[in-house]
Amino acid sequence: MNNLRVALFIDTTEFAGTERYILDLGCALSDLGVSAMIACPTSSPLADRARTEGLKVIPIPNAGLINRPAVKMLAEMFRSGQLDIVHANNGRTSLASALAVRQARKGRFVATQHFLDPEHAGHTGVKSAIFHAAHKWVSRYMAHCVAISEAARAGVLRRGEAAEQKVTTILNGIRPLNPQKITPPALTRKELGIPPGTPLIVCAARLEREKDVQSLIAAMAEVKATLPEVRCVVAGQGAQWDMLTAQILEAGLQGTMQLLGFRKDAQALIQASDIFVLPSLAEPFGLVILEAMSLGRPVIATDAGGPREIVEQGVTGLLVPPSNPPALAAAIRKLLSDRQSTEAMGRRGQERFQAHFTAARMAQDMLAMYRRIL
Repeated sequence: MNNLRVALFIDTTEFAGTERYILDLGCALSDLGVSAMIACPTSSPLADRARTEGLKVIPIPNAGLINRPAVKMLAEMFRSGQLDIVHANNGRTSLASALAVRQARKGRFVATQHFLDPEHAGHTGVKSAIFHAAHKWVSRYMAHCVAISEAARAGVLRRGEAAEQKVTTILNGIRPLNPQKITPPALTRKELGIPPGTPLIVCAARLEREKDVQSLIAAMAEVKATLPEVRCVVAGQGAQWDMLTAQILEAGLQGTMQLLGFRKDAQALIQASDIFVLPSLAEPFGLVILEAMSLGRPVIATDAGGPREIVEQGVTGLLVPPSNPPALAAAIRKLLSDRQSTEAMGRRGQERFQAHFTAARMAQDMLAMYRRIL
Protein backbone atom coordinates (compact mmCIF):
# COMPACT_ATOMS: atom_id res chain seq x y z
CA MET A 1 0.00 0.00 0.00
CA ASN A 2 1.33 3.40 -0.96
CA ASN A 3 1.11 6.38 1.39
CA LEU A 4 0.18 4.30 4.41
CA ARG A 5 -1.28 6.57 7.13
CA VAL A 6 -0.43 5.64 10.71
CA ALA A 7 -1.14 7.48 13.97
CA LEU A 8 1.19 6.60 16.87
CA PHE A 9 -1.02 7.23 19.89
CA ILE A 10 -0.11 8.10 23.51
CA ASP A 11 -1.91 10.26 26.07
CA THR A 12 0.94 11.04 28.48
CA THR A 13 2.52 14.44 29.08
CA GLU A 14 6.05 13.39 30.09
CA PHE A 15 8.89 12.29 27.84
CA ALA A 16 10.31 8.93 28.85
CA GLY A 17 11.07 5.60 27.18
CA THR A 18 7.66 5.05 25.57
CA GLU A 19 7.55 8.57 24.16
CA ARG A 20 11.07 8.20 22.79
CA TYR A 21 10.02 4.93 21.15
CA ILE A 22 7.11 6.72 19.47
CA LEU A 23 9.28 9.60 18.24
CA ASP A 24 12.05 7.38 16.89
CA LEU A 25 9.55 5.01 15.26
CA GLY A 26 7.62 7.91 13.72
CA CYS A 27 10.77 9.43 12.22
CA ALA A 28 12.00 6.08 10.89
CA LEU A 29 8.61 5.20 9.39
CA SER A 30 8.53 8.61 7.73
CA ASP A 31 11.93 7.84 6.17
CA LEU A 32 10.31 4.73 4.64
CA GLY A 33 7.56 6.80 3.01
CA VAL A 34 4.86 6.20 5.62
CA SER A 35 2.64 9.13 6.57
CA ALA A 36 3.47 8.81 10.28
CA MET A 37 1.52 11.06 12.64
CA ILE A 38 1.88 11.48 16.40
CA ALA A 39 -1.42 11.51 18.29
CA CYS A 40 -0.72 13.00 21.72
CA PRO A 41 -1.61 15.93 23.99
CA THR A 42 -0.70 19.10 22.14
CA SER A 43 1.11 20.65 25.12
CA SER A 44 3.58 17.83 25.70
CA PRO A 45 7.33 17.37 25.13
CA LEU A 46 6.53 14.65 22.60
CA ALA A 47 4.38 17.01 20.54
CA ASP A 48 7.09 19.66 20.60
CA ARG A 49 9.80 17.23 19.52
CA ALA A 50 7.57 15.69 16.85
CA ARG A 51 6.93 19.10 15.30
CA THR A 52 10.67 19.82 15.37
CA GLU A 53 11.26 16.57 13.47
CA GLY A 54 8.64 17.58 10.88
CA LEU A 55 6.03 15.02 11.95
CA LYS A 56 2.34 15.89 11.92
CA VAL A 57 0.80 16.07 15.39
CA ILE A 58 -2.81 15.06 15.96
CA PRO A 59 -3.84 17.04 19.08
CA ILE A 60 -5.42 14.57 21.48
CA PRO A 61 -6.95 15.86 24.72
CA ASN A 62 -6.13 13.92 27.88
CA ALA A 63 -9.67 13.04 28.97
CA GLY A 64 -9.33 10.14 31.40
CA LEU A 65 -9.93 6.43 31.08
CA ILE A 66 -12.51 6.64 28.29
CA ASN A 67 -11.24 9.43 26.06
CA ARG A 68 -14.39 10.24 24.09
CA PRO A 69 -12.90 13.24 22.22
CA ALA A 70 -10.01 11.04 21.04
CA VAL A 71 -12.41 8.26 20.01
CA LYS A 72 -14.49 10.71 17.98
CA MET A 73 -11.47 12.31 16.31
CA LEU A 74 -9.84 8.99 15.35
CA ALA A 75 -13.14 7.50 14.12
CA GLU A 76 -13.69 10.51 11.87
CA MET A 77 -10.17 10.18 10.49
CA PHE A 78 -10.80 6.50 9.72
CA ARG A 79 -14.10 7.25 7.99
CA SER A 80 -12.68 10.11 5.93
CA GLY A 81 -9.69 8.08 4.75
CA GLN A 82 -7.12 10.18 6.62
CA LEU A 83 -6.02 7.19 8.70
CA ASP A 84 -5.38 3.49 8.04
CA ILE A 85 -3.88 2.32 11.34
CA VAL A 86 -3.87 3.65 14.87
CA HIS A 87 -0.99 2.32 16.94
CA ALA A 88 -1.68 2.55 20.69
CA ASN A 89 0.98 2.50 23.39
CA ASN A 90 -0.80 1.99 26.71
CA GLY A 91 -4.07 0.62 28.10
CA ARG A 92 -6.07 3.84 27.86
CA THR A 93 -5.07 4.52 24.26
CA SER A 94 -5.77 0.88 23.38
CA LEU A 95 -9.31 1.25 24.72
CA ALA A 96 -9.84 4.51 22.79
CA SER A 97 -8.42 2.94 19.62
CA ALA A 98 -10.70 -0.10 19.91
CA LEU A 99 -13.72 2.17 20.38
CA ALA A 100 -12.68 4.27 17.36
CA VAL A 101 -12.35 1.22 15.10
CA ARG A 102 -15.71 -0.08 16.32
CA GLN A 103 -17.39 3.29 15.79
CA ALA A 104 -15.86 3.88 12.34
CA ARG A 105 -16.40 0.27 11.20
CA LYS A 106 -13.11 0.51 9.33
CA GLY A 107 -9.40 0.89 9.95
CA ARG A 108 -6.99 -1.19 12.01
CA PHE A 109 -5.76 -0.90 15.57
CA VAL A 110 -2.47 -2.31 16.85
CA ALA A 111 -0.86 -1.92 20.26
CA THR A 112 2.66 -2.14 21.66
CA GLN A 113 3.23 -3.75 25.04
CA HIS A 114 6.09 -1.86 26.67
CA PHE A 115 6.10 -3.58 30.06
CA LEU A 116 6.81 -6.97 31.59
CA ASP A 117 4.03 -6.61 34.13
CA PRO A 118 1.66 -3.67 33.48
CA GLU A 119 0.01 -2.02 36.45
CA HIS A 120 -3.30 -3.82 35.86
CA ALA A 121 -1.53 -7.18 36.25
CA GLY A 122 -1.26 -6.52 39.99
CA HIS A 123 -5.00 -6.00 40.54
CA THR A 124 -7.02 -8.56 42.48
CA GLY A 125 -10.67 -9.32 43.15
CA VAL A 126 -13.37 -7.29 41.43
CA LYS A 127 -10.89 -4.80 40.00
CA SER A 128 -8.95 -7.65 38.39
CA ALA A 129 -12.14 -9.10 36.88
CA ILE A 130 -13.11 -5.70 35.43
CA PHE A 131 -9.70 -5.16 33.84
CA HIS A 132 -9.62 -8.71 32.49
CA ALA A 133 -13.03 -8.22 30.87
CA ALA A 134 -11.96 -4.85 29.43
CA HIS A 135 -8.78 -6.32 27.94
CA LYS A 136 -10.73 -9.22 26.47
CA TRP A 137 -13.12 -6.76 24.79
CA VAL A 138 -10.28 -4.59 23.49
CA SER A 139 -8.51 -7.63 22.05
CA ARG A 140 -11.55 -8.32 19.83
CA TYR A 141 -10.80 -5.14 17.91
CA MET A 142 -7.01 -5.31 18.08
CA ALA A 143 -5.53 -6.43 14.76
CA HIS A 144 -2.12 -7.15 16.26
CA CYS A 145 0.01 -6.74 19.38
CA VAL A 146 3.69 -5.78 19.28
CA ALA A 147 5.97 -6.82 22.14
CA ILE A 148 9.23 -4.90 22.55
CA SER A 149 11.07 -8.06 23.66
CA GLU A 150 10.52 -11.79 23.97
CA ALA A 151 10.20 -11.24 27.71
CA ALA A 152 7.35 -8.75 27.13
CA ARG A 153 5.73 -11.16 24.65
CA ALA A 154 5.81 -13.97 27.22
CA GLY A 155 3.97 -11.68 29.65
CA VAL A 156 1.25 -10.87 27.10
CA LEU A 157 0.65 -14.57 26.42
CA ARG A 158 0.82 -15.53 30.11
CA ARG A 159 -1.87 -12.97 30.94
CA GLY A 160 -4.01 -14.08 27.99
CA GLU A 161 -4.18 -10.56 26.51
CA ALA A 162 -3.89 -11.72 22.89
CA ALA A 163 -3.80 -14.94 20.90
CA GLU A 164 -0.31 -16.22 20.14
CA GLN A 165 -0.65 -15.65 16.41
CA LYS A 166 -1.57 -12.01 17.03
CA VAL A 167 1.60 -11.17 19.02
CA THR A 168 4.87 -10.30 17.28
CA THR A 169 8.14 -9.37 18.94
CA ILE A 170 9.71 -6.33 17.30
CA LEU A 171 12.80 -5.42 19.28
CA ASN A 172 13.22 -1.77 20.12
CA GLY A 173 15.59 0.39 18.16
CA ILE A 174 16.89 3.95 18.45
CA ARG A 175 18.28 6.42 15.99
CA PRO A 176 22.09 6.31 16.04
CA LEU A 177 23.67 8.96 18.23
CA ASN A 178 26.13 11.41 16.71
CA PRO A 179 29.20 11.61 18.99
CA GLN A 180 30.14 14.91 17.34
CA LYS A 181 26.99 16.50 18.78
CA ILE A 182 27.69 15.23 22.30
CA THR A 183 29.98 17.02 24.76
CA PRO A 184 33.49 15.54 24.45
CA PRO A 185 34.45 13.09 27.23
CA ALA A 186 37.33 15.28 28.43
CA LEU A 187 34.99 18.22 29.05
CA THR A 188 32.39 16.03 30.76
CA ARG A 189 35.02 14.54 33.06
CA LYS A 190 36.40 18.00 33.84
CA GLU A 191 32.92 19.20 34.82
CA LEU A 192 32.55 16.18 37.11
CA GLY A 193 36.01 16.64 38.59
CA ILE A 194 37.22 13.25 37.32
CA PRO A 195 40.81 13.21 36.02
CA PRO A 196 41.67 11.60 32.67
CA GLY A 197 42.42 7.90 33.05
CA THR A 198 40.38 7.52 36.23
CA PRO A 199 38.05 4.50 35.87
CA LEU A 200 34.51 5.85 35.49
CA ILE A 201 31.31 3.84 35.75
CA VAL A 202 28.04 5.46 34.67
CA CYS A 203 24.48 4.43 35.42
CA ALA A 204 21.45 6.25 34.00
CA ALA A 205 18.26 5.16 35.73
CA ARG A 206 15.30 6.44 37.68
CA LEU A 207 15.90 6.23 41.42
CA GLU A 208 13.09 3.75 42.00
CA ARG A 209 13.04 0.30 43.57
CA GLU A 210 12.88 -1.58 40.27
CA LYS A 211 16.14 0.00 39.06
CA ASP A 212 17.97 -1.37 42.14
CA VAL A 213 20.63 1.32 42.44
CA GLN A 214 21.06 0.01 46.00
CA SER A 215 22.87 -3.02 44.58
CA LEU A 216 25.18 -0.81 42.54
CA ILE A 217 26.11 1.20 45.65
CA ALA A 218 26.81 -2.00 47.59
CA ALA A 219 28.90 -3.30 44.68
CA MET A 220 30.90 -0.07 44.48
CA ALA A 221 31.87 -0.45 48.14
CA GLU A 222 33.46 -3.79 47.21
CA VAL A 223 35.11 -2.40 44.06
CA LYS A 224 36.60 0.54 45.95
CA ALA A 225 38.37 -1.85 48.31
CA THR A 226 40.64 -3.01 45.46
CA LEU A 227 40.38 0.00 43.14
CA PRO A 228 40.31 3.06 45.43
CA GLU A 229 40.56 5.51 42.51
CA VAL A 230 37.37 4.28 40.82
CA ARG A 231 34.45 6.69 40.36
CA CYS A 232 30.76 6.08 39.69
CA VAL A 233 27.99 8.55 38.81
CA VAL A 234 24.25 7.94 38.56
CA ALA A 235 22.05 10.16 36.39
CA GLY A 236 18.42 10.08 37.43
CA GLN A 237 15.83 11.32 39.88
CA GLY A 238 13.25 9.43 41.89
CA ALA A 239 11.60 8.51 45.18
CA GLN A 240 14.70 6.74 46.57
CA TRP A 241 16.99 9.78 46.42
CA ASP A 242 17.20 10.28 50.21
CA MET A 243 17.59 6.57 50.95
CA LEU A 244 20.34 6.12 48.36
CA THR A 245 22.15 9.27 49.54
CA ALA A 246 22.15 7.85 53.07
CA GLN A 247 23.43 4.49 51.77
CA ILE A 248 26.34 6.22 50.00
CA LEU A 249 27.29 8.06 53.18
CA GLU A 250 27.00 4.94 55.32
CA ALA A 251 29.22 3.01 52.89
CA GLY A 252 31.86 5.77 52.96
CA LEU A 253 31.55 6.35 49.21
CA GLN A 254 31.23 10.15 49.29
CA GLY A 255 34.32 10.66 47.12
CA THR A 256 33.63 7.63 44.97
CA MET A 257 29.96 7.70 44.06
CA GLN A 258 27.67 10.59 43.21
CA LEU A 259 23.97 10.95 42.46
CA LEU A 260 23.68 13.65 39.81
CA GLY A 261 19.88 13.93 39.59
CA PHE A 262 18.14 14.35 36.27
CA ARG A 263 20.58 15.16 33.48
CA LYS A 264 19.76 16.20 29.95
CA ASP A 265 23.30 15.21 29.01
CA ALA A 266 23.10 11.55 30.06
CA GLN A 267 24.54 10.57 26.68
CA ALA A 268 27.61 12.72 27.37
CA LEU A 269 28.06 10.96 30.69
CA ILE A 270 27.87 7.56 28.97
CA GLN A 271 30.37 8.65 26.33
CA ALA A 272 32.77 9.77 29.08
CA SER A 273 32.53 6.42 30.88
CA ASP A 274 34.59 3.26 30.73
CA ILE A 275 31.61 1.02 31.58
CA PHE A 276 27.86 1.49 31.56
CA VAL A 277 25.88 -0.33 34.26
CA LEU A 278 22.13 -0.93 34.50
CA PRO A 279 21.38 -2.92 37.70
CA SER A 280 17.58 -3.21 37.31
CA LEU A 281 15.68 -6.03 38.98
CA ALA A 282 14.09 -6.59 35.54
CA GLU A 283 13.68 -4.57 32.37
CA PRO A 284 11.11 -5.01 29.59
CA PHE A 285 13.87 -3.84 27.25
CA GLY A 286 16.40 -1.16 28.21
CA LEU A 287 16.77 1.65 25.65
CA VAL A 288 19.64 3.18 27.59
CA ILE A 289 21.64 -0.01 26.98
CA LEU A 290 21.31 0.70 23.26
CA GLU A 291 22.65 4.23 23.81
CA ALA A 292 25.71 2.83 25.55
CA MET A 293 26.27 0.24 22.81
CA SER A 294 25.85 2.83 20.05
CA LEU A 295 28.58 4.90 21.71
CA GLY A 296 30.91 1.91 21.91
CA ARG A 297 30.71 1.36 25.66
CA PRO A 298 30.65 -2.13 27.20
CA VAL A 299 27.57 -2.86 29.29
CA ILE A 300 26.97 -4.65 32.56
CA ALA A 301 23.29 -5.42 33.05
CA THR A 302 21.16 -7.90 34.93
CA ASP A 303 20.20 -11.20 33.37
CA ALA A 304 16.48 -10.45 33.65
CA GLY A 305 14.00 -9.53 30.94
CA GLY A 306 15.08 -7.46 27.97
CA PRO A 307 18.82 -7.04 28.70
CA ARG A 308 19.51 -10.73 28.06
CA GLU A 309 18.15 -10.18 24.53
CA ILE A 310 20.47 -7.22 23.95
CA VAL A 311 23.76 -7.98 25.69
CA GLU A 312 25.84 -10.90 24.42
CA GLN A 313 27.48 -12.42 27.48
CA GLY A 314 31.22 -11.96 27.36
CA VAL A 315 31.04 -10.49 23.85
CA THR A 316 29.46 -7.03 24.17
CA GLY A 317 29.31 -6.92 27.95
CA LEU A 318 28.43 -8.96 31.01
CA LEU A 319 25.13 -10.14 32.50
CA VAL A 320 24.85 -10.69 36.24
CA PRO A 321 22.06 -12.03 38.44
CA PRO A 322 19.69 -9.29 39.68
CA SER A 323 20.02 -8.03 43.24
CA ASN A 324 23.50 -9.55 43.61
CA PRO A 325 26.08 -6.91 44.61
CA PRO A 326 29.03 -9.38 44.84
CA ALA A 327 28.40 -10.59 41.26
CA LEU A 328 28.03 -7.00 40.05
CA ALA A 329 31.26 -5.98 41.81
CA ALA A 330 33.10 -8.96 40.27
CA ALA A 331 31.87 -7.97 36.79
CA ILE A 332 33.00 -4.36 37.25
CA ARG A 333 36.43 -5.45 38.50
CA LYS A 334 36.77 -7.89 35.60
CA LEU A 335 36.14 -5.22 32.98
CA LEU A 336 38.31 -2.60 34.65
CA SER A 337 41.22 -5.04 35.00
CA ASP A 338 41.60 -5.61 31.25
CA ARG A 339 41.11 -2.36 29.36
CA GLN A 340 42.01 -3.93 26.00
CA SER A 341 39.28 -6.59 26.26
CA THR A 342 36.83 -4.02 27.61
CA GLU A 343 37.40 -1.71 24.65
CA ALA A 344 36.95 -4.66 22.28
CA MET A 345 33.61 -5.43 23.95
CA GLY A 346 32.57 -1.84 23.33
CA ARG A 347 33.43 -2.09 19.65
CA ARG A 348 31.53 -5.36 19.28
CA GLY A 349 28.56 -3.81 21.07
CA GLN A 350 28.58 -0.94 18.61
CA GLU A 351 28.59 -3.42 15.71
CA ARG A 352 25.72 -5.37 17.28
CA PHE A 353 23.73 -2.17 17.74
CA GLN A 354 24.18 -1.18 14.09
CA ALA A 355 23.15 -4.65 12.91
CA HIS A 356 20.11 -5.23 15.12
CA PHE A 357 18.94 -2.26 17.18
CA THR A 358 18.53 0.80 14.97
CA ALA A 359 15.23 2.63 14.59
CA ALA A 360 15.47 1.96 10.84
CA ARG A 361 15.42 -1.81 11.42
CA MET A 362 12.55 -1.45 13.91
CA ALA A 363 10.54 0.60 11.39
CA GLN A 364 11.13 -1.93 8.61
CA ASP A 365 9.83 -4.75 10.83
CA MET A 366 6.88 -2.61 11.91
CA LEU A 367 5.97 -1.70 8.34
CA ALA A 368 6.02 -5.38 7.36
CA MET A 369 3.60 -6.10 10.20
CA TYR A 370 1.32 -3.19 9.23
CA ARG A 371 1.12 -4.51 5.69
CA ARG A 372 0.23 -8.00 6.91
CA ILE A 373 -2.82 -6.80 8.83
CA LEU A 374 -4.29 -4.58 6.09
